[in-house]
Amino acid sequence: MDRRRRKKKGLFRKRELIALGVFLMSILLLFAATGSFSVLYIMFFKERNQAVFQQGQEIQISSTADKTSKGQDLAHYHNWIGSIKKIHSKEDDEKNVTYTYQVNFKDGSKIEDVDEKNLVEVADPYYAKGNLVQIARDAQSDLDGQDLAAYRGQAATIDNVAPNYSNAEGGYKYDISLDNGETFSNIPESALSDVYQVPLDAANTAAQNNDILREAFAFAAENPGTVLNLPKGEFLIGSDNPTEDYITLASDTTLRGNSTRLKVEGTAYWFGFATGTGASDGVRNFTMTRIEVSASNLSAGAHFMIMADHGDNWNIYNNTFTMVHKKGSHVFDLGGLQNSVFASNRFVGYAPELTSVTSIPEGADSHDYYAEAIQFDAADNRGTWDAGLIQNIDPNYGTYNQIKQYCHNITVTNNSFLPYTDENGNIIAYSATIGQHSSDTGYISVTYNTFTSSIVNRYKESQTERNFSPVHFSEDSNEVVSGNTIN
Repeated sequence: MDRRRRKKKGLFRKRELIALGVFLMSILLLFAATGSFSVLYIMFFKERNQAVFQQGQEIQISSTADKTSKGQDLAHYHNWIGSIKKIHSKEDDEKNVTYTYQVNFKDGSKIEDVDEKNLVEVADPYYAKGNLVQIARDAQSDLDGQDLAAYRGQAATIDNVAPNYSNAEGGYKYDISLDNGETFSNIPESALSDVYQVPLDAANTAAQNNDILREAFAFAAENPGTVLNLPKGEFLIGSDNPTEDYITLASDTTLRGNSTRLKVEGTAYWFGFATGTGASDGVRNFTMTRIEVSASNLSAGAHFMIMADHGDNWNIYNNTFTMVHKKGSHVFDLGGLQNSVFASNRFVGYAPELTSVTSIPEGADSHDYYAEAIQFDAADNRGTWDAGLIQNIDPNYGTYNQIKQYCHNITVTNNSFLPYTDENGNIIAYSATIGQHSSDTGYISVTYNTFTSSIVNRYKESQTERNFSPVHFSEDSNEVVSGNTIN
């Protein structure tokens, strides 16, 4: 029987394939027009978005955080630093995942349901252990409520840094030590500020460093409560024309050294000018500490002098003045200064040209042989007490000094007045005196100081004349002198 080969047929006929193609093309065009491809992507391909923060990660509550996802107010926790304890996720119909977090703090507290938008990475503390800072000019209190107003503008060193959980400021809190040894804990960052770093340069000339100091004090005058921090090292200052190239001191200022030696070439005058007729109307609240001032030529000596015309609340402590006390002059000439303390300073060497002089020549100015390192002057407008120095500079001198003002309530304690010697102990320059030789004073306390090899003890006048004593005042002055060592 004849077998006829039967032709196989495909799954679709040609016209069916054409119809199917038209249908599929219509579907694709419809998906494109309606955006339905994204739906398919979400259904089959979209990955879950990941949490921004991980379990155990340290984070910070944002400074703009409002509420948790459950409505808890976060204002009190702004800037608090904590760590992620738990992570919770919730997925919507489009597979978008939102995350909330449980944040634990080191003080033992915690917050639940914190949204990602209310968390940020942890900011570094503004200050680190060992940094020098100052109590801010607007500081109110520490986190325990202790009033800081009396400490504004004082220099301090950071002892410890920790997160702050005491108030809505958050961030960090600090333990600090003041230069005077007092310590404080739990100081908020807002109660601290930067000191002014005075950019003295060891490569500069004395004139260049004088300019830098003037600029620093000008800044301090415009910004009361400034700490002027001098850098570590040796820096030239001084001038051959000191009545023009001088420094003007500023009120509410701390001048602080850091193993700083100011080497004087020629003469350096620093003036505190009067601001009115009252005794306290001058440079107020001035502190100078931790600075060594020395002659650039220690054999010949130089001249450094701070002269005050009125003023109040000076604190001069832990400084050294070496071979900068010129014959017949002073290191501190205080015209009517009030309520001040000079403590734990060293005054080394006076007038090396007098070292070989064993008797005062006839007709010589005796003041040259007992000139005080610290002189408690009476300020008036005659131009005598200041040797005309301020009189020739300050146009207000006559007006502000029309009422004589005496130094009052000044304490000088635990200072050393020493000779300058060479490496073999030979005296290059004898030590100086303190006191007042030409006027009266208010209350002055001179206690527990050491006077070694005072120049006045070399002269016979020390047996008969008041001014030839290491500490001397007029009969009508109101001084207390006790506990001092004279050798």
